[in-house]
Amino acid sequence: MRWILFVLLAVNLVHARPAPNSDSVLLLNTTTNRVELSRNADRVRAIASITKIMTAMVALDYDKDLSRRLTLTKRVGSFLPRQQYTREQLLEAMLVKSDNGAAETLAEDYPGGRTAFIKEMNRHAELWDLKNTRFEDASGLGAGNTSTVHDVAAMMMVAANYWFIRETSVKKQVAFDTRHKKKIRTIRLAHTSGTILFTFDNIVVSKTGLTSSAGWCVGLVAEQNGQQYVIVVLGSRNKIERLNTVKNIMYNHVLDQNLQPQEFVNTYYR
Repeated sequence: MRWILFVLLAVNLVHARPAPNSDSVLLLNTTTNRVELSRNADRVRAIASITKIMTAMVALDYDKDLSRRLTLTKRVGSFLPRQQYTREQLLEAMLVKSDNGAAETLAEDYPGGRTAFIKEMNRHAELWDLKNTRFEDASGLGAGNTSTVHDVAAMMMVAANYWFIRETSVKKQVAFDTRHKKKIRTIRLAHTSGTILFTFDNIVVSKTGLTSSAGWCVGLVAEQNGQQYVIVVLGSRNKIERLNTVKNIMYNHVLDQNLQPQEFVNTYYR
C-alpha cells in the first residue's frame, strides 16, 4: 500500500477558494491525483470516531465471517442492550451510529484481545506509510487517536476498496431485532452524518467523529462524473461549521457549481 503515500506526495496542488473555518481540510481528486483544496494538511489532530474506519478494516481483515456472534462489551457505553450480536450487526452499528461498544467488542474478539487489536491498527498505519497516525483504542474516544487530513485521506482511499464499508457506511439507518425480557424489539440506528448523506447522493464512504479534543470531524469518499474524491474535515467548532465546510467543498469543487460566498448562503441556507 506504499503507493498511497506516493499519490498524496506527488499530487499537483490547485489554488482554490478556501472552505469555511474548519481547522484542517483536504479535497483530493484520486482520479487525477490532484489536491484541489488544502488547509493545514499535515497538522496532527485527534480524529475521534474516524478511527472506526481503521477498526472496521482490521476486523474485516481478521475474520470474513460476519455471522459469528459476540457478546457486547461492558467496557464503554453503547446504544445497544448488552447481549449477543453478529459481527455484521456490530460493524453496522459502529459504521452507521458510531457505536463505541460495538467497536470495543470487535477489538476484544481479536486473537490476543484488545491490546493486540490496537497494535494491529497501528501496524496497518505503518504498512500504509501513515507516518502521522497513531491509535490508542478502537472507538476513537481517546485523545491519543491522532492523524492528519493527509493521512486520513489515504485511509479513506483504502476503505473505499472494502465492499462492506462502501455498502454500510452510507446507510442512512440500520435496524435489527433484539431480545428484551423475552420480547423481541427492533432497534433502529440513524447515521451520525445523516444531514450530509441526505444532501448528497454521490457519497460512497462516510464516517464522522466528535470528541472534545477532536472537534467535529468527517471523512468522505465521493464519486462524480467518473472521478473519485476524498474529503476530510477535522477540527470544526460545531456541527453546522462541519456541514458548511462539506457543502462548500461539494458545491464549489466537486459538483463544480462555482457558487460565490453570498450566493452560496442565499441558495443553501434559506
